[in-house]
Amino acid sequence: MKNIFKIISLSALLLTTASCEDFLTVVPEDQQVLETYYTSEAAVNANTASLYSAFVWQEFGMNFMWMAGDELAGDLFYTYDQEGQFYYMTFQNGNTFLTQGWNGLYRVISYCNNIINGMPDAARKNGVSEAVISRALAESRCVRGIAYYLLTEYWKDVPIITNNNISGGQIIRHTQKSVYEFIRQDLEFARNNLPSSPFQLGRCTRWTATGMLAKLHLTMASHLADGSSSENFEKSKNYAHEIIKNSNLSLYNDLSTMFYPSANNNSESLFAIQCTNDGYGYGNGRNISQSRNALINLGSSWGSGKGPTLSLQETFENNDARRYYTYMRNGDYYSNLGGGGYSYYNFSEDESTETSNEMLAHVRKYIVGANSDCDGKGGVSNQDAGNNLYLLRLADVYMCYVEACIGSGTSTSDATALSVFSEVRSRAGLSWTKSSISYDELIKERRVEFALESINFFDIKRMSYRNMSSALNYLNGMSRERQYVSNGQYSWQERNADGAYHGGFTELNPSSDPKGKGSIFYINQDVSKILITESNLVLPIPAETVTKTPTITKDPVDYQF
Repeated sequence: MKNIFKIISLSALLLTTASCEDFLTVVPEDQQVLETYYTSEAAVNANTASLYSAFVWQEFGMNFMWMAGDELAGDLFYTYDQEGQFYYMTFQNGNTFLTQGWNGLYRVISYCNNIINGMPDAARKNGVSEAVISRALAESRCVRGIAYYLLTEYWKDVPIITNNNISGGQIIRHTQKSVYEFIRQDLEFARNNLPSSPFQLGRCTRWTATGMLAKLHLTMASHLADGSSSENFEKSKNYAHEIIKNSNLSLYNDLSTMFYPSANNNSESLFAIQCTNDGYGYGNGRNISQSRNALINLGSSWGSGKGPTLSLQETFENNDARRYYTYMRNGDYYSNLGGGGYSYYNFSEDESTETSNEMLAHVRKYIVGANSDCDGKGGVSNQDAGNNLYLLRLADVYMCYVEACIGSGTSTSDATALSVFSEVRSRAGLSWTKSSISYDELIKERRVEFALESINFFDIKRMSYRNMSSALNYLNGMSRERQYVSNGQYSWQERNADGAYHGGFTELNPSSDPKGKGSIFYINQDVSKILITESNLVLPIPAETVTKTPTITKDPVDYQF
């Protein structure tokens, strides 16, 4: 499918364009244009391919995805300017990246809407088969369902838009319950009309829709006060179980390449944003934006101030193989970074080329190094690395099954749940000998499995639906304000020596450390406490959107199906 991404930009812009600046500003669905475009199966496939492209997802995927998904979740430390507002939970509706996330998801929806509304009649007039039309509709509705799931989990009550020609004065918010039902209908249609195997790698299948239905019903069920909660837990369990037993899908077992281009559309990938080396906005920007420095990718970098939070680091068990592939810490060596090898130390020998950050660790996941480290797909000049961005993978479905088995309770001893839970851990070099899995153990496992993949915030949202106090205690218990300070009295050799942490995350100030000159790295006691409240878990509607569509401030209403 990637071979046709280079031509989809023109067709996509012709048929389905959303402005980077305006909410739902789109080119009208012109029937004459559509009839001259949808002339063949190849033309239909070319336009549906656009729905997967990083070019279409760029406003969401380039920045907002990790700021909201990882910083809000307390997994990624970053404090600079508007990006850092997601870490501090101080963002307001004027935040540039908040606006990009909202506009970006509605941009995806507008592409889907144009295909859903304009393609069938035009394609039929040109003799395109009903099977091709049905498949294209199913792909579009599957992607639209995924986009709406992301929207409602971040913003709760959001407008359901199915007609791109709607005027700003007609836009109103719909209740989250209505949005859930809209998503369900889209995904059910997709499930019933998509093939079990993708006709081109990377496209949605029956299992994509079924996996998202498992996650959707799990989310709906987590609203424990809802009268359908038990029923939704059961539906989630059944959808996930169908994938486990009938899909013939399997986990991808090479952690060293799982987030490299060579693993794109592997056996575990159920839905991923397709990234290519075709310029800025077409690929994965994280190799540049989150790598420690230019020594890693032999290009540009601005990830020196980013790192896994101390709380996330503490969550990994000893000997968990995922840790090494999730973040770098002192003494790690990677043969497939830096153009043939890179050693990570808190400080370089000259004490200026590389210095420590406040987390004493940097991001590894999705960092693919120089072009020579990743088949020429590092994207070191245009922030367009060729490694896909996962939004749904099989391990997520496995964990959804476990969570659905737990239901509103506190643990499960379901045999299949124990089996798939153990399978995920086994890939990480860990075993599971207990006869049950508790809810807290599941959340911990999900946190490390999907760390820095920008989906852990949705686990927190489900937790908040179950019990808001528990979710806030979980978030505030991370003490995300903790950060290290470096004691300048030590040489780079001493700072990088084994045991330089003095046994762990020490809070000893150098003046009170019994080891002589004091701690090499110590916790800064002068930072302010970051307190997270219920209001932080629902993002504000962007100010730009409120200005252009003032009706969106009205109370949400149920959608009329």
